[in-house]
Amino acid sequence: MESPTIIYSYEKYSFKVITPLMALMTIAFLVNGVYIGGAITFVLGVLFAFSYQGVIIDPLEKKYIRYDRFLSFKIGAWKPLPKASYVTLVRINVSSNRSGPTPMVAPQDKKGARAFKVNLVVEGSQRYVSVCRGSLEKMTEEALRLGEHLQIRVLDFSTHEKKWIL
Repeated sequence: MESPTIIYSYEKYSFKVITPLMALMTIAFLVNGVYIGGAITFVLGVLFAFSYQGVIIDPLEKKYIRYDRFLSFKIGAWKPLPKASYVTLVRINVSSNRSGPTPMVAPQDKKGARAFKVNLVVEGSQRYVSVCRGSLEKMTEEALRLGEHLQIRVLDFSTHEKKWIL
């Protein structure tokens, strides 16, 4: 196993719905001759087009950060990391009957779809730190990598039979 001296990091591309809106606004500004407004919306659209979400866990300093990155600008704050108990891989159902404010593509089967999430279970009132979300293969790989990195166990909670995989 690796020693916990190296910082763990995970980063994923994040599509922002505002990016196409910025492109349309840029075209509207340029067609109407408002070049300064067009330039501003173009720059903002480029920033949003290259956006990533990620997490960095520093086990030595006992802190973590969840951030949004636009080009090389990171937005987020470091938080204290409670003592980690184990890593868990969880199945979440993505329903087409959402009432939340964020837009979501409807699942193919019209009933629901599955995504998987890796959580770092910690002691205290926080209970867990959400690390990443995605397909089963990638999240299993990330859960094992995080477990090896922090030298803690990994629980597969994605099936009806819960089992330790590390």
